[in-house]
Amino acid sequence: MRIAVIGLGDIATKAYLPLLTRMPNLELIFCTRNPEKLAAVASEYRIAETCRDYRELLKMNIDGVMIHTSSETHAAIATFFMEQHIPVFVDKPATLNFADYQKLHELSEHKSVPLFVGFNRRYIPLWNTLVGRADLRTLTWHKHRLNLTGKAQDFIFDDMIHVIDSLNVHGNIDQQDIQVVCQKAGDEIAMINLSWEENGTLFNGQMNRQFGKTCESVSLAFENEAYQFNSFLKGEKFENGITQTVELPDWTNTLETKGFKAMLEEWVSVVASGRMDEETKQRNLSTHAFCEWLLGAC
Repeated sequence: MRIAVIGLGDIATKAYLPLLTRMPNLELIFCTRNPEKLAAVASEYRIAETCRDYRELLKMNIDGVMIHTSSETHAAIATFFMEQHIPVFVDKPATLNFADYQKLHELSEHKSVPLFVGFNRRYIPLWNTLVGRADLRTLTWHKHRLNLTGKAQDFIFDDMIHVIDSLNVHGNIDQQDIQVVCQKAGDEIAMINLSWEENGTLFNGQMNRQFGKTCESVSLAFENEAYQFNSFLKGEKFENGITQTVELPDWTNTLETKGFKAMLEEWVSVVASGRMDEETKQRNLSTHAFCEWLLGAC
């Protein structure tokens, strides 16, 4: 399978290439406008095929393309390849507004070509099975930063989208009656808190950009059973008054703990089959629609 990687910035080189270059039966083609960066990264990973213009990739017999460029360029590049019936992986956010995402979604449906959005937190192995349990009573997801207030669009679409999508387990967050608290520092957003009840489960999400430190925590509660995670590697289980440690093996790769390995394996299977399940497509659509709504609410 031949996969083109467009954009060789931090997200590509730190999160994706270390895994992609070790996956079996995968041939990579690198593409970026920066000639020095292209030469250096291609040399590091011994990649023979490269180009500086993504349009040239059409001549290189690719099976799929991964877009790791700046968010404002995603829509145009994704459209170009889907028009040619080439499966697309795009970093979140796929677009910076819902109208553009809806156009991509409709093109994907019209052309019957996959549009895969890189929400790695859907695949975190430490708690992935817990989030999907039918008896879940509460799910709380907080992601905080230190002294980093921001404009609403960047705050929501570039960062809090992680929290929003992680709570959007049923793929219909845009249809819920959600209580929103938005705190500002001048004309910038400092904190957003979301809470709602859906089919007997209470959801809470928060991003505080003036928290005191950068951290992320997830807690889940069931009947007389609860879990608290403050890292992707280890957490605690509380049941019958007993506390137990829940953890992945010590040798687990850091990128695997963050869900990237499982996500990339699914992406490769999507390229091979040419199909994505309807639940995933609906969740992607719902997450971007809610981000647009929240932008107006704040």
